[in-house]
Amino acid sequence: MNQELQYLREELNQRVIVHSEQTSKAVNTILVIWSAAFTILGASSIKLTEINLEYINLYFLGATIFFISNLILYFAARQYHFYSDEIFRLGAYIAVFCEKWQKKDIKVGENFCWELVNLKIMENNEDYDNKNKKSFLKRNDEYKVLILISLIAITILSLVLFFMVKMSDIIRIILSIICVFYIVFSVILFRIVPKYTSLKDNYNMKLQHLIKFFKYSIDMGYYTEDQLKDRFGKIYETCKQFITPSKEVT
Repeated sequence: MNQELQYLREELNQRVIVHSEQTSKAVNTILVIWSAAFTILGASSIKLTEINLEYINLYFLGATIFFISNLILYFAARQYHFYSDEIFRLGAYIAVFCEKWQKKDIKVGENFCWELVNLKIMENNEDYDNKNKKSFLKRNDEYKVLILISLIAITILSLVLFFMVKMSDIIRIILSIICVFYIVFSVILFRIVPKYTSLKDNYNMKLQHLIKFFKYSIDMGYYTEDQLKDRFGKIYETCKQFITPSKEVT
């Protein structure tokens, strides 16, 4: 294995480790925030249904904390997507410019071919992935589920605040507008977050980076189209329409 490939593999491994820890850190952060919210509400939990003006701040603060947790989940999901994109980009570069297919004279111990083999496996599973990408429960749906739980908590606290607590009309209108904003915006986040996590097609993410590196390798004369076709087969055929001179890769 040459020095460049060794360096890139080590860098890729480090990014994978960070990426694998990112979701658990996000979940732990949200659980800590929720614990704070339940601690605040816990003091009045026995009298939760009492009509009492002093509980306005507690209920509203609880709804606000759950809404803030949704914002944190949104930015954590974007960060998750960023890590994924970086990993797939580095992996695509390694597959195009560094690795070689395993042969009798090129053994795995001498040249790692993980990215190339992984591309082949993903190519064979493409139809399966497309059939199942609309299912609700998929990997990394923790973000979506947590936002849903938080949205339910915000809704319950808002209902309790409006119908169980006496307050002036002005305060009721102001809090109603804010809580409706919390609920509507949380619904929007619930719909947006899967685009960065569970609904993101990993196969297509890798193809997007391969397209760029294929185009670059042809422009630089590193590969010819025939060489790329021989090396990547169906994957190159899938990308070929995007690397013709008449089309620009974005």
